[in-house]
Order: sequence, then structure tokens, then C-alpha cells
Amino acid sequence: MTADARLSAAFEELERQRVSLVELNQLKNDLIAILAHDIKGPLTSVIGFAELLEEGYLEGDAALDAAKTIRTNAQRLATLANDILALSRFEHGALEIADDRVDLKAVIADSIEPHRAEREIVFEHDAAATVRGDAERLRQVFDNLIRNAIKYSPEGEAVTVTLAHQNDEALVSVSDRGMGIPPDELPKLFHRFSRASNAKKAKISGTGIGLFIVRMIVERHGGTVNVESRLGEGSTFSVRLPTIESVAASAPMRVTLLTPDERLRRFTAYELRSRGYRVREAGSLDDVTGVRGGDVVLVDEGAVPPEELRAQFGSGVRLVALGPADGTAGWDACLAKPFLVADLLRVIQ
Repeated sequence: MTADARLSAAFEELERQRVSLVELNQLKNDLIAILAHDIKGPLTSVIGFAELLEEGYLEGDAALDAAKTIRTNAQRLATLANDILALSRFEHGALEIADDRVDLKAVIADSIEPHRAEREIVFEHDAAATVRGDAERLRQVFDNLIRNAIKYSPEGEAVTVTLAHQNDEALVSVSDRGMGIPPDELPKLFHRFSRASNAKKAKISGTGIGLFIVRMIVERHGGTVNVESRLGEGSTFSVRLPTIESVAASAPMRVTLLTPDERLRRFTAYELRSRGYRVREAGSLDDVTGVRGGDVVLVDEGAVPPEELRAQFGSGVRLVALGPADGTAGWDACLAKPFLVADLLRVIQ
């Protein structure tokens, strides 16, 4: 690439980021207004029923119903808070995903239980499934999908959750018999703040961040999420996750950023995480743990000699120097700064 072509590409990248920032700022303002509305409703209900219970106006079954209403609305507020916190951490490149063995069947069952009081939920599963990842984040995924299925279904209609195996993947589906989603809006459904137009017309509350967070978390686990829907008949959201056996055979790429430059770490981590990579940040070699064969380590040139990194991590780790580099001796690749996102992805792949 010539100097002029690189400069032109850099300007295009800056313009893309500028437009994105303008759009995100407007979306942020819209989100604040939506949040104010979505918080006020459940909070009013919680306060109102709590006062009735406190003053002794409700007894027996009425008191029990009030307690259930308080719990349901408190759970809605907790889900909303968790979604906002996850979105904030993602935007700042700080949403970490654990790397544990996860019993997917148990996680789904835990996600279903709090919703049984408000709707019949049928859980169908053919066998247990174990995946590698973060149980709490996966629980957040299924809680969002189940809550949406309940919210957009007619009163009394059951929600069905299934767990099955397909090849080397665990397939989790959440189905409802609700209003459905317009076909032309399906491709944008998992974008930030996106909501179906018929849901807005029906004045069904929602922030439009839940499904974006679902996609973000699922992709960070090396999986995919999609939706099939027919207007007036319902929707099925399907999450595919690699089982632990397939992960062992072909682990998702993990990237370690080793640089004392915090701004560089945050920018690079954000771009990689938004594309599904698992990223760890470290300011010094002392902060780096758990690097394994197949990982990529991006290192500020001059921070740590490649020989020292090889001695600690072994030969199975790919070392990339963030330049300008005087040479490639000891490194698997070098990436001159400042770099474009396309160059970053190319060099680590």
C-alpha cells in the first residue's frame, strides 16, 4: 500500500468513526429518555405495593400477589441495570468473559426459574451440554431472551425453551407465539438500540439494548445468535455455542495486549472484542497469566524482548510487535503504529 493510499484509508477510517460517534451520541440521548420511562413504571409499582403491605392493607392471598408483583418488577429493574452495566463495560472495552467449564443445562434452568411465576415455560432438552465460558454472562443471555418471549407473547401463551446438540454445537432455542417481527427489520434486530416497529406502535416498553448484549456475549463465546419470525405467529431465537469438546479441538483465538500505553490498549481491545476475540490487557509482563498455545500476544516494541517472551510463553504463542520496528528478528510479525483496524486484523489472523 502506497503512502497516499494509506493516508486515504486513514481518513476514511476517521470519518467512519466520526459518523459513528455522532450516531451513538444521539442514540445515547434517546436511551436516557427511554430508561427514564422504563424505570419509572416498575419502580412505581414496587413502591406502591410496598406501602400497602407496610400499612397493613393487604393480607393473605392479596399480600402474596403483592409480594410477587414486587419481585417481578424488581427483577425487571435488575435486568435493566445488568444490561446497562454490560453495555457500558463493552463500550469501554472492559467486559471480561470468564473461561470456565459451564453446564449449559443448569444455566438455562436457573434462567427460567425466576420467570415461572409470570408465565408457563416448557424446557425441552435431549442431554446435558458443557461449554467453555462465563456462566453468569450466559445466564444474562437466556434471561433476556426468555423475558422478551414473555413480553411479546399474548397472556397465557407458553414459552418454549429447547436445548439440543447439532454436530459439535449446543443449540438453545427460545420460542414464543407472539406478534412476530417484520421481515425487513430482522437483519438489524441485534444492533444497538434497535427495536421492531410493531413493538413501538404497540407501546411495549424496551430499550433496544438487550438483544445487542445477547449477540455481544454469544459472539464472545465463539457462538452465533439468529432469529426466525413470522408476523402474527411468533419468533424463535436460536443460540449456537461450541461444546467444550469442539473448543478443545479448535479454541477461539485469545489475544493478550501487553503495553503500558493505556489508550492504545483500550482502543485495540475495543476493536478486537467487538469482533468476537477474547482479549486480556496487561501493562507489564508481571500482569500476564494463563497464556497458552495458539494465543496471540501484541507487545509494544521495546517493552519486553521477544526472547524473554519466548522463554515464558513457549514456541506455540504468536508474538506480534507494535512498531515502528527496526526488524522482525524474534517476532512472528510486526505492525507499525499508527495502524488501521484492517491491518490489525490481518496481522493477528
